[in-house]
Amino acid sequence: MAMQPGVIRVPLAPIRAAADDCAEMVTQGLFGQHLQWELVSDAPGWASVVLKDDGYSGYTDVKLLASAPEAIEAFSGESNMLTAPLTTLEWEGRPYHLPAGSSVPSGLIPHVPPRTESPIDAAHTFLGAPYLWGGKSVLGMDCSGLTQLACALHGQAIPRDASQQWASLDQERKPFESLAHGDLVFFHKADPLKVTHVGFAWLNGVGSPHVLHASGEVRLDPLQPDGILRDGAISHKWTGAAACPISAG
Repeated sequence: MAMQPGVIRVPLAPIRAAADDCAEMVTQGLFGQHLQWELVSDAPGWASVVLKDDGYSGYTDVKLLASAPEAIEAFSGESNMLTAPLTTLEWEGRPYHLPAGSSVPSGLIPHVPPRTESPIDAAHTFLGAPYLWGGKSVLGMDCSGLTQLACALHGQAIPRDASQQWASLDQERKPFESLAHGDLVFFHKADPLKVTHVGFAWLNGVGSPHVLHASGEVRLDPLQPDGILRDGAISHKWTGAAACPISAG
């Protein structure tokens, strides 16, 4: 069976590493996000999916998708991306509580939602959100989910995982000494060649550099040339930085 178009029909759809409710959640699909999908032959009720925005693949419950022609048409016209951490709206006679990054047909809201000045300002609106591996919303997010979502809210698509983001920004890299407010900053554990963490450089002209990142929660921690300082020790070792891409639009 060939893959067919679909759209996420719930506020957050867990995308898992295998067609099993107990499998690792690798990312989340947001309401209105387009994808390609097909049924998994040996796992009834499961769909193999590829997200259109970033090409990320995985598995999700087929009930979380809409694939009828009218649904695809409704989400293929002019749409607005929601920018507030959570937005409640009425549709089809019921309330929807939708996270930032959701796309809704423009007729559902009276005006284009305002957005913050930059991706790092968007990320700051999630301060205090709990950490969730694979998460991409104020209800729970991981480090690269935070940076990917913040960039998406400003029209810039970057890959899903921290290592993928670092690899994609090879032309934008810079040393610690050249850091600017809002740059993406990357870290590793033992192997300097294996990026495992990402955040935003927070240099607002007051005090020493910090990093805005998701680690236990979305938080600010001191940033030093050798890494992130937390509880008197380096929690993540410095790899490098890259200018955060911003859409010209």
